[in-house]
Amino acid sequence: MERIPSVAEWMEGKDILITGATGFVGKVLVEKLLRCCPDVNRLYLVIRNKRGFNPDDRLKDFTRNPLFSVLLEKNPDAFDKVTVIPGDMTEPCCGISEKHLQVLKENISIVFHIAATVRFDHPLSAALTMNTKSTFELSKIAKQMKKLEVFEYVSTTYCNANLDERIEEKVYPSHLDWKILLKLLDKEADILDVLLHKLIWTQPNTYTLSKSLSENIILEASKEIPAVIIRPSVVISTMEEPIPGWTDNLNGIIGVTTGCSKGVIRTFKCCPTAALDFVPVDVSINGLIVAAWSQRFSEDANRDLQVFNQAYADRVPVTFSDIVNIGLKVDNEVPAENYIWYPFMILTNNTYYYHFLFFTLQLIPAILQDLVLSLLGRQAFLVRLNTKIYNAAMALSDFSEKVFKFDNQNYRSIDKRLSPEDRITFRTNEEAMNTDSYGYILRCQKGIKEHMFNETDEDLPRLMRNHRRLYYIDRATRLLLVSFFLWKLVGAITPYL
Repeated sequence: MERIPSVAEWMEGKDILITGATGFVGKVLVEKLLRCCPDVNRLYLVIRNKRGFNPDDRLKDFTRNPLFSVLLEKNPDAFDKVTVIPGDMTEPCCGISEKHLQVLKENISIVFHIAATVRFDHPLSAALTMNTKSTFELSKIAKQMKKLEVFEYVSTTYCNANLDERIEEKVYPSHLDWKILLKLLDKEADILDVLLHKLIWTQPNTYTLSKSLSENIILEASKEIPAVIIRPSVVISTMEEPIPGWTDNLNGIIGVTTGCSKGVIRTFKCCPTAALDFVPVDVSINGLIVAAWSQRFSEDANRDLQVFNQAYADRVPVTFSDIVNIGLKVDNEVPAENYIWYPFMILTNNTYYYHFLFFTLQLIPAILQDLVLSLLGRQAFLVRLNTKIYNAAMALSDFSEKVFKFDNQNYRSIDKRLSPEDRITFRTNEEAMNTDSYGYILRCQKGIKEHMFNETDEDLPRLMRNHRRLYYIDRATRLLLVSFFLWKLVGAITPYL
């Protein structure tokens, strides 16, 4: 029997195409490939013009990210293997010139398609353009790649969030025909937005719908190209590599815990006892890489489409209540800078109670604080911020209130096929998740302070003093409010005694 090469051996001499490389997940994938597969021949990154910066300028800024410090210390010339492909995933042929298309068709062996918009509130036409049409356009290019060994599409475990059953590792047929939708997108895009609520049906938002449709595109394309779909759950800060706690965004539950630590978010709509299925981005990237390897060396002679649910909640269950309670403990140890109130959080999945809490704990204080800011001649922003928080909370409630169950047997089976060395370098099992939830959330909070807010722990004694002072102010305020309501209550019932 022929020996199956290790991941790094397989990558040796290969040319790899990556879309979405400048995003959160893409950055970590580029870093991991350059650091752990140093003999890869070349990485081609599709990068678009953005905010007046051309692709080459964006690559220079990209390489200055602290994420790459470990890589560059080890190999200062690592980015010599990176080539920019100017493009735009929303355009025909992904906006790639004929010259560059020819290079890709002649050389690419592996494709990682990560590019996507993760916004839940995009109009349907925008979500279809950025997520679904781009997948179709890239799949057409992939069919012309002479050396293609694997095309990997990065989806999400929640693309079938409309289902109440256990989500299996297979592509579920969509209630809509993606071919018809893409034709409408080219001719009558406005109609799609007008008919949004009829078209979306039981899907919670345009993001999940567009990802589900994209999976169906890959299913059809897999008849002609070797394809694999991997579905990460909620991807958050790094666990260990290359920098513990690194992140470059405040999306999802990270945004909620950060808002809580800053004293801005005081209530959240969710099922407190539901386990949040999350995956650290470095563990997720390991999964992406070994999933591609698994497809290339599939035990299935036909190399049919493989689907992997990158889900861990069944093995490492951490509830919303756990996350918040641990986060509050971390706040006591490492307080945030510039927060507006002592952190606390009330979780509920009761819609009426949530609105009552939001009105009393967030909106009214925001109005009063904005009034004070206006009187001081400073810009009022808290009401506007709380409006955004409310909209985000309602969008997330489709996922935070429901208990999801994902089958992950296919995904877990990859680890058994890896060599002992690859099981360490590309850890994907539950051991990679580290069951020390407190330690991980502490790293996340420190990473957010450092990488998102440029805060350090050098002035920790002062921060601890501020934290204690706000604690006493918070308790005194609560005591005054309770005393006031009791006084009013006694005054109201005394005449009847």
